[in-house]
Amino acid sequence: MKKTTILAVQIALAFSLAACSKKDEAPAAAAPAAASAAPASLADLQNPQAVNKAVAATLPKGDPATPLSAYRKIDSGHQVMFMYYALSNMPAPYDEIAKTYSDEYRRTSDSFQQRDILKALQPRIDGEIAGAKNGRYVIVDQQDSRLLQRYDFEKKSFAINDFSDDRYTFFNDNSQYTLATTNAADFSAFKVTDEAKAREIEGYLSSYKPLRLETYAYAQDADPSNRRIKLQVLKVRLLDARGTVLAEM
Repeated sequence: MKKTTILAVQIALAFSLAACSKKDEAPAAAAPAAASAAPASLADLQNPQAVNKAVAATLPKGDPATPLSAYRKIDSGHQVMFMYYALSNMPAPYDEIAKTYSDEYRRTSDSFQQRDILKALQPRIDGEIAGAKNGRYVIVDQQDSRLLQRYDFEKKSFAINDFSDDRYTFFNDNSQYTLATTNAADFSAFKVTDEAKAREIEGYLSSYKPLRLETYAYAQDADPSNRRIKLQVLKVRLLDARGTVLAEM
């Protein structure tokens, strides 16, 4: 995964192009939860976290039972861009997209060549947007030796660094479109009660060996105020450099 900003979500925010057969809408049982999450007072309305929680409760929900093979990898800002227009349902600004997406289009100043290139690109852009609309289950991957905090013996867990709902990430090839999460706080730490496994993970951290963090998420919505995709985290896995799963939730 390309380098993100310091504010970036340090989630392995690494995803296969298989469309999910499940419906996108939330199950009927989710309605009471949405109602209970609504701000209950004027003070709540003045609390950004309370407002964000209430808004998140109204968004479509992914199915946690979705097989991992149905998730597709997101590792480019162009993919985020296509997902943004897929979920926002706004007309695709082909000229603007082409300037970001095509080096050839960006380099030429010949208006006729630009028109010809844009005409050739439009079907591909439309196809990418359509594919993104049908591929809302995504996986984001990060590799680093400082993904986790050291073991908390009282909580018997490893906290994930910078994993919160107020963080966002972008990719260097197209930083105009970003990713954020609506429930990252619910996945803020790996609970590891097995001492042998905790010792193993702590060993990686103490020797600064690289680890991988895979975040499986569902693309819920597009925020036009900042060209941001809102992701619902469904599963998080910690792996070593060989791909062995060390912890998951």
